[in-house]
Amino acid sequence: MTKIVKGLSQALAKYDVVLVDQYGVLHNGTQPMIGAVDCFNRMIEAGKRVVLVSNTANRSSGLLTKLGAMGFSTDFLGVTGGDVCHEYIRERLSTHTRCSVMAHDLDKMVSKTNMESILNGLDVEIVGLEKAEFLMVEGVQQVCYSDKVHDAMATDYRHTNTPNDAINEFLRGGLERKLPLLCPNSDAVGVVENDRFVYMGGGIAKLYEQMGGEVVYFGKPTKEHFEVCLRLANVTDKSKVVHIGDSLHHDVQGAKNIGVDSIFIAGGVHAKQLEVDAWSDAEEDLCIKPELLDRLLAETQLDPTYTATRFQW
Repeated sequence: MTKIVKGLSQALAKYDVVLVDQYGVLHNGTQPMIGAVDCFNRMIEAGKRVVLVSNTANRSSGLLTKLGAMGFSTDFLGVTGGDVCHEYIRERLSTHTRCSVMAHDLDKMVSKTNMESILNGLDVEIVGLEKAEFLMVEGVQQVCYSDKVHDAMATDYRHTNTPNDAINEFLRGGLERKLPLLCPNSDAVGVVENDRFVYMGGGIAKLYEQMGGEVVYFGKPTKEHFEVCLRLANVTDKSKVVHIGDSLHHDVQGAKNIGVDSIFIAGGVHAKQLEVDAWSDAEEDLCIKPELLDRLLAETQLDPTYTATRFQW
C-alpha cells in the first residue's frame, strides 16, 4: 500500500540512486514546478546519484543547458527516448537508412548542427513512402513522406487528438508496405503550461499498432530504457534505487518492470483525477484524498512505494 508523504525528504534516505522524470515533475516545459529546484539541488547535495529519465524524442545533450537555465544543478546523468532510439538506428544502419517521418520541427530534425536530433550523426535520409525502410514519429506537428523537407505538411493533432488526411495517408502507406514504426516518445498525452493537455506521438504509434502495424517503442515504461539508466549509474543493488515520476502508466509501471521502488507525483498528469493542484500553496489543493488515490491505483493495478503531491523536499 502506497505511503503518502508531504516531502521527498521523508522517503529518500535509504536510496543512493534516484531516477527522475522531468515533465510534470521538475518543470512544465517552460518553468520549474514549485519547490522542484530546491528539492533537486538538495538531492544532489545529499550525494544522491541522479539520472534524468525522459521520454522526450530529443537526445539528452540539451538537458544540462535547459535545466541549468531554470536553476537546477547540472550534476546529473540523463537518458532520453531519443538517446535509445538513436542507438537502435545506429546499430541497424544496414536496413535503416531511409525513413518517412512525423516531426515536431522537420528543419530542426534534419539540421546537421542540431546535436539534440535523433538523426544527428546518422546517415539517414527522409524519403517518400515508396522508398522508406521505416517510419518514425518524432513529433506530431508535421508529417513528411517526401524526399523534400519543404513538402512537410502541418497537422493539428497536438491539440485535437484527431489524425488529419496527411497522417492517415502516412499510416496507410506504411501499413501497405509493412514498414516498422519507431516511436522515440511513447507518451500519448502531455501536460504543458497552464496545465493544458496536448496529444503526442505515442497516440499515433498506438493507432498504427491497432491498424496492424509493427511499432518499436522507446522510453518509459520499457524495461530496456530503465536498464540503460541503471548501467549508466553503475547500479549493483536495485534496493538502493527509486524512480520518481508523475505517470502511473509510464513511471510507476516502468519502475515495476525493472524491479525498483517508485515515488508517484500526484500533481502531474493525474492531477485532475486526484483533485490536487501542484501550483497552489493552499493546503486543501495540495492534500491527497486517499479515496481518490485508492480508486485510481485500483483502476491501474499499480501501487507506488510512495506518493507525494509535488516534487518538494
